[in-house]
Amino acid sequence: MPEKSQTIAVSGYDSVKLQAIAHGTLEQLGWTIKYAGENTLVAYTPRNWKKYEDEITIQTEDNRLTVTSKMIHNELADLMGRNKKHITEFLAAFEMVKAKATDLNTGEWAEKINLLKEDTVKVAEQEIKHAEEIDKVMNFSKSNLYLTYGIIGLNLLVFILMVAGGADFMQPTGIDIIRWGANYGPLTLSGDWWRLISCVFVHIGIIHLLFNMYALYMAGVYLEPLLGKARYMVAYLCTGVFASLASLWWHNNPTASAGASGAIFGMYGVFLALLSTNLIPKQIRNGLLQSIGVFIVYNLIYGMKSGVDNAAHVGGLLSGFVIGYLYYLFGMKEENAERKKSIITIAVALLTVLITIFYLDKKKETVGARNKAKNEIEQYNYKDADKFNSKYNSIIEMQDRATVPLNDTTLTDDQLLEKIESITLPEWEKADLAVKELKAYNVSDKAKQKAEVMQRYIDLRKEQALLIRRLIVEKDESINAEISKLVIKLNETVEELDRL
Repeated sequence: MPEKSQTIAVSGYDSVKLQAIAHGTLEQLGWTIKYAGENTLVAYTPRNWKKYEDEITIQTEDNRLTVTSKMIHNELADLMGRNKKHITEFLAAFEMVKAKATDLNTGEWAEKINLLKEDTVKVAEQEIKHAEEIDKVMNFSKSNLYLTYGIIGLNLLVFILMVAGGADFMQPTGIDIIRWGANYGPLTLSGDWWRLISCVFVHIGIIHLLFNMYALYMAGVYLEPLLGKARYMVAYLCTGVFASLASLWWHNNPTASAGASGAIFGMYGVFLALLSTNLIPKQIRNGLLQSIGVFIVYNLIYGMKSGVDNAAHVGGLLSGFVIGYLYYLFGMKEENAERKKSIITIAVALLTVLITIFYLDKKKETVGARNKAKNEIEQYNYKDADKFNSKYNSIIEMQDRATVPLNDTTLTDDQLLEKIESITLPEWEKADLAVKELKAYNVSDKAKQKAEVMQRYIDLRKEQALLIRRLIVEKDESINAEISKLVIKLNETVEELDRL
């Protein structure tokens, strides 16, 4: 945090007298004098709606005085030069007070300093006592964050391996994350149960990874020492599994889900449950509750946007909240209840396994759904798989534009004829050229088969448009029979495309 110091020579004054005059100067300025020590005063500038208070430290020696101004609210730089202004303001006032100071004034200020020193000692003793109470519960001094660091390291390692394997650094594809263990319904529910856990260590780009690891670290700083390593790890993995189950339950259409955020929300849920009890000392409880509340609400609101798996966030949060209360009720509110702590840790893990087995059995996917999903993934092993899908989607867009006039019942015959000539037939010609490109791509046999069927579909659609044009021009009702037969072929072709 930005700070600035300046030392001045004050000949003929010992440190005690200088400290007394400094006290009088701070009083005149209206700055709040908070602490006093041997040859030291600590004060704070006034706070208002435009700026925070800054910390002023005065240190005295015989014939010398040092003023330090420090910004204490996580400012990165002193852009407005506030520290320099505070020092200049203090020194100007100091010279004026020194010039007018009498022995009586100096004695009064010295007495106030002595009283403040006594109060400072009491405050320090109270803070030590509070720190000991906090450490007794939070276990900061006897623990470390090795498990949190290990989880972060494992996430980083998986991401490095993903990128080395060809996944995009900023935004891996859905297929990429599925290959590396993302939670994907057709596979998870048909045998790949391990995806419920592996997805917690797979991330969708570097931003996603860094944000999650920062959030995990901020929770781990408090929770790993507080819970102990066994309960911490069980809570992390179990809430991650519940987050994955919630994602499967919520999404009707198969969705690839990945990231540690479900488990991290679970850890915040554990923390929130513990903070709602009297386990954690009040001195830090309220501030932590506020910070965690802001984190949860902000991320749930942000998670409402498309592409964020909020179901996993909610599932992790709620399961973490329940686990946090179970931990508290069985062992944490009692001293030396190690046996209860071990039992509830095992019980939480066992309960998670049983619920998972039950859910996977009730929601089991068919072999057909599994094979279809695996075939879709297999297609991406070929060089032009992405180009094929992009081109195929563009053909669907051409189809949509081409069929608009044919589905518009408000058009007269002349208007429909003009639309067929200007829109429908040109779009089908473009689609015909596009499907020829599809057939030349290096893709799987199934994709090539799909291109062949799409070619037949486009040919039938062009023939349909030409028949409708003939019907309008020739007014020959027998053409309707040809169109009906053609529609049957079209429907069969569409069904064949759907199966591929």
